[in-house]
Amino acid sequence: MPEQTPISAVPLAGTPDSWFEHGEWGARALDILGEPIPDRALAEQFASEKQLPLEDRRALLIRSRDLPDWRRPPKPDEKPTATDDHQVTIYQRDGLDLGVGNFRLYDRGIQFRIEALEPDPGGHVRPDAEVMNFSYRLRPDQPHRLRFLAYTEPGGTLLTNTAHFGSFPDSPETLWLAGGISGTGGRGPELATWGEYFLTPRPTNATLTVILSYPEFDIPPSGVVITHPW
Repeated sequence: MPEQTPISAVPLAGTPDSWFEHGEWGARALDILGEPIPDRALAEQFASEKQLPLEDRRALLIRSRDLPDWRRPPKPDEKPTATDDHQVTIYQRDGLDLGVGNFRLYDRGIQFRIEALEPDPGGHVRPDAEVMNFSYRLRPDQPHRLRFLAYTEPGGTLLTNTAHFGSFPDSPETLWLAGGISGTGGRGPELATWGEYFLTPRPTNATLTVILSYPEFDIPPSGVVITHPW
């Protein structure tokens, strides 16, 4: 059986003041979370970067086919070397519990799950009701998604669920986050919405900061600093 390795976590409320000491890095972190960017020039730069020409989008799609296998999320038959099953709460209010957990350590990376629990409406959801999307994809019926940001140290690589599979780094030593399966379903008296992510390679830093926000569902930037013997 995989080894059980406990993690510890410290709550992180709002956006860290230390971000503003890192110039463009901090501004990009704010942009990922959908927060206002004080520097107007940087805000315009980031907006322009998101408007990729058609040929650039095609190039990303073609490059995504070359994503190395070791960067891809593990298949069900791939066994982890260590696990931690408990859920760390990131944001909580009446009727909603949002957190990260279900950690699975592999020689090539770390898999974990972002999950929200709400009261199960028992099938009484209106067909036109908006539902949360924890995937890395946008779909016609889900034009928005959870904003996800992670990093091992301020000023380091920004990891996000908006990265295209074709934008994986050339260096095998650079951290990168790949989205996996996601879904929604009943869990006892509650409704669970979840998405799995895979971080490669296994970080050498013992901490991982995870910050989530979802303005469309009134979830402000909220996070935790996780310490784990990776």
